[in-house]
Amino acid sequence: MKKFKTKLEPLARGFLECESEYRGLKLASGWHRSIKEWPMEIDKRGFAVSYRENMAYIQEFGEGLHCDDDIFNRLVKENPDDAEELLQIKELMEPYMTMYQAPDLFFSEIQKQMLNESVAMSGGWLGHAVPDYEGICIRGTQFYREKVEKYREMNRGNENFNNDFYDACALMVDAIDVAGARFYEIATKELETATDPERIEMLKNIKRTFDHAPQRPCRDFVEAVIVYIMVYTIDCVSAPWRQDSPGHIDQFFYDFWKVTDPALRQRYLEYLWEFFHDHRVWNVCLSGSDENGNDLSNELTYEILALIKKYKYQTPNVTLRWHKNSPQKLLDATYEALATGTGLPGLYNDHAVVPALMRLGIQKEDAHKYVMNGCNQIDIPGKSHMGLADGDYVLARAVEFALNNGVSNNSGYDFGMHTGDPADFETYEQFYDAVIKQLDHILKNLCEMANIQQRFNAQEQPNPLRSVLIEGCLEKGIDYRSGGPIYGHGQLLVSAIADAADSVAAIKKYVYEEKRFTIAEVADAMRCNYEGYEEMYQTFKNTHLKFGNDIPYVDKIAADLVDHCHHYFLKTPTFRGGFFSGGCSPFVNA
Repeated sequence: MKKFKTKLEPLARGFLECESEYRGLKLASGWHRSIKEWPMEIDKRGFAVSYRENMAYIQEFGEGLHCDDDIFNRLVKENPDDAEELLQIKELMEPYMTMYQAPDLFFSEIQKQMLNESVAMSGGWLGHAVPDYEGICIRGTQFYREKVEKYREMNRGNENFNNDFYDACALMVDAIDVAGARFYEIATKELETATDPERIEMLKNIKRTFDHAPQRPCRDFVEAVIVYIMVYTIDCVSAPWRQDSPGHIDQFFYDFWKVTDPALRQRYLEYLWEFFHDHRVWNVCLSGSDENGNDLSNELTYEILALIKKYKYQTPNVTLRWHKNSPQKLLDATYEALATGTGLPGLYNDHAVVPALMRLGIQKEDAHKYVMNGCNQIDIPGKSHMGLADGDYVLARAVEFALNNGVSNNSGYDFGMHTGDPADFETYEQFYDAVIKQLDHILKNLCEMANIQQRFNAQEQPNPLRSVLIEGCLEKGIDYRSGGPIYGHGQLLVSAIADAADSVAAIKKYVYEEKRFTIAEVADAMRCNYEGYEEMYQTFKNTHLKFGNDIPYVDKIAADLVDHCHHYFLKTPTFRGGFFSGGCSPFVNA
């Protein structure tokens, strides 16, 4: 195995110098080398942060292992003495640059065209999760090191036992310790020349944190926040806008909060909030109910709501879980935050979400621990890989295909589901049945594409750090992407619900009930973009039958279409060992 002299590209060097063929161990070796060598700093708030700047080869939670060619080419140009080895690294790494290959390798021709036309999309995004970052603060890395060895021995005799998987996980635990030791050294050295009293206090807090953490548990809120940020940035901040969701922070930080000096903890809470804002953290969750219906809000919940009111930031996104036992005090504090005009916090109803999660087979206790993740997805922190999102689709295309016998008006491509000439649809029921058949054809291919992509991701993009920090992986000896987490459901996002419902409602009303137009005329109007059909265009444009205006006529159509999709998903297994479910992100695709 070649050993490189260059000090550039530590992840790629560690990856290539690892003799194992298991991708997860090669990645862990790359991570360990990177954490030993990449630039680290104690930022303006006194946080220990790692950014993978000036590294072309990185692994991101959402986009996997990849190379930034612009950075690579700049490094070659700026470092002529290293250029030959850098080019060797690129040549050797090329076979592993597979992130976007699944569609070309494994999708059918119809599926490739669905992807090209944005009918159904899967690929290029590895999904959100909420790893148990706080577990390092609460238990220390020694707990996880022992857990790795415990389950290595328990599973050693299993048929599919992979010792390299456990080596990879152990190496990631060691890497976290290396990071802590480096920050201790950085703080010690800077303290020798620091003169600003506030900076000196920050450095001392870093030093007293890492004189025992992350190997052993944190002792107060300051230490917990410092260690949390360190682990968080190692996992998912490769640039100031690349990150995942922190989860239920008023719950896991509260025990640390209670034992910390009030002035000091308030200062570090504000530092944390500014960090979340600056780095566009996706979703912070507050409050909620436990499995017995008890309210989970606490003093920290109210302090965070006060920060929303004080700073009026629109990031991080904040969601608050509401339920029948939420106190009036919480309602008042929430109203005050919302009144600032930020739109935060968003409100989620425990009485709707928890039963829905339980229908997916999620245990009641875990369902009550749900948090929001990504843009608007729901996750079980520290226990799941729920896709988020495994793919998305445009519901309105099913209406288009029903009007064109499975052929795209955009490209003329025949997607293969032939429901007949629309001129033969004598009743609304016949037309609607064609829409459903076209929809099922889209959903079938979408689920297949998602599972193909999941299987490919599991092989090509394992994640040993998340395998340590998400329950089930070490216990099973299975990587985070391969079905290791306790919950392996998937999520497929729908867009164009309103377009589909409005279109079906218009056809039902003006073709089959009022008979102003024929279905053949509507189909022809679609093909020629209403040229020559001005009356029809104005009728459809100006109709009052628009989804979302409390009009049962059209709202029921929308509900029926969405329910059909979700029932289809619930009957379709994911590669990761769960079932698909649905979500809605209407801002993604029209």
